[in-house]
Amino acid sequence: MPSGIGLEGKDVVPIDQSSPDNKQSTSIGERIKNGESIIQIEDLVTPDECKYIIEDVLRHDAEPTTLEKPGLVRLPTRAAAERASAANIPCAAPLSADVDNLLHVILKRTASVMTEQIPSISEVLFDGESVCRLLDTERLKFSSREPAINIYTPGGEFLAHKDAQAITVLIPLSCPEQFQGGGTSFWSQDSRGHRVEDPTIIIKPSAGTAMLFGGCVTHAGVSVEEGTRVVFVASFSCATEVSPVIMEHRDIYGDSL
Repeated sequence: MPSGIGLEGKDVVPIDQSSPDNKQSTSIGERIKNGESIIQIEDLVTPDECKYIIEDVLRHDAEPTTLEKPGLVRLPTRAAAERASAANIPCAAPLSADVDNLLHVILKRTASVMTEQIPSISEVLFDGESVCRLLDTERLKFSSREPAINIYTPGGEFLAHKDAQAITVLIPLSCPEQFQGGGTSFWSQDSRGHRVEDPTIIIKPSAGTAMLFGGCVTHAGVSVEEGTRVVFVASFSCATEVSPVIMEHRDIYGDSL
């Protein structure tokens, strides 16, 4: 795990490792908003929960949609599938009811950590609104086909992109020992871009560790060489929020244009 600043059982990992994140006066919310840091929360999802979700989703007989390349399948929650259908966006069949319910519990757990342990996330990214309250009152706007489970098999990757939301929650459910390659790559704000520079950092955390980062951060799902990598992802903003980043044009794989 990259070195970072400990924060009550969490790691604040600077995206640019050559410029340590030592701005003690800068809040976590501001670091996320500015694309400076990734927050890692270990053991947010238990091993039993990871195993249950993986076993269930691998029974899914889903093929990549026209929005994905071979080696990657995105299985949406039921609410995400309904939104995609209403917008005529190609979408795989949704997750089972049991996994759907469990993912909602995990998302509420994540929102509780944000609200209670990292209050600057609510203050800076959600205009002072409790993330828990926004989730409970269905006032969060999610990225297309999210929340979702991404399943990466050999050759599967997600091209470099920006999520264009206030925050992204990315939780690997597979142990790093279960696949070769994989992980998530990130580019710093000072980078000349993913088309001309290698990623600034690649992170391959333990199963159940949540990564939180901002919508302005360019990142990618690294190609899996062997095995299967399963990841939970949810990118969201306040439903009333309109950010200039949200308006940027992207191709069907999310690659910023």
